[in-house]
Amino acid sequence: MHDERSESAQRRVVEDYYRTTSAAGVEGGGASLAQSAAGLRRRLGPWLDVAGKDVLDLGSGTGELCWLACESGARSVVGVNLSQEEIDFARRRMAVDFVCQDIGDYLAGRPSASVDRIYALNILEHLDKDALLRVLEQAFRLLREDGELVAMVPNATSPFGGMTRYWDITHQIAFTPSSVRQLARLVGFGAMDFRECGPVPYGLASAVRYAVWQGIRLLIKLYLLAETASGKGGVYTSDMLFRLKKTAQLD
Repeated sequence: MHDERSESAQRRVVEDYYRTTSAAGVEGGGASLAQSAAGLRRRLGPWLDVAGKDVLDLGSGTGELCWLACESGARSVVGVNLSQEEIDFARRRMAVDFVCQDIGDYLAGRPSASVDRIYALNILEHLDKDALLRVLEQAFRLLREDGELVAMVPNATSPFGGMTRYWDITHQIAFTPSSVRQLARLVGFGAMDFRECGPVPYGLASAVRYAVWQGIRLLIKLYLLAETASGKGGVYTSDMLFRLKKTAQLD
């Protein structure tokens, strides 16, 4: 009975995510969307290489990544989300195919090797471990050879990883580069890359933030080296990005 209630509460918040969570971040309509999309573009940088690609956005939220993919020349874009209100908001602002469905169920219904890029930004932490493994396995199946999964997740290596892990009541887990590598190897991904979600200099204020952050991250690294004799992957921001690539299997 307890587990059933927990699952029900989790799903209720997720399905009502626009009213409970995301609405506050999109007040102001198109201008707010454009600003957040610009920030996401800077953060993703070369990992937004989707021109001529078929793109799938898991947990598409209010559509920033879908909008960016279209603007960047993607051949097709599909956003999957459990919140119908978020989908309705996004549909008013862009001509993208949005699907209101559990991401695991949606992936299971898609044909193998049918997608070039899968984005999972701020969604994997909402899954329990069994659902997480299922989603990663299905994502691997859907990707074409040399296809990539790009994700943004809470970073438990950060001194403030607990804040990000518990910031949202629906978060189930935080990640480290080590735990991501475990999952990626289990599923079958080849190359893996990790990046911080820190300040990106594009003006005076952001350049100052970037310089200050570099000093802070050096102190974090020195602390870890002193305690553990390891930099623990060198990713210290409260969120981190990772990219997993499906490479050809050797016979």
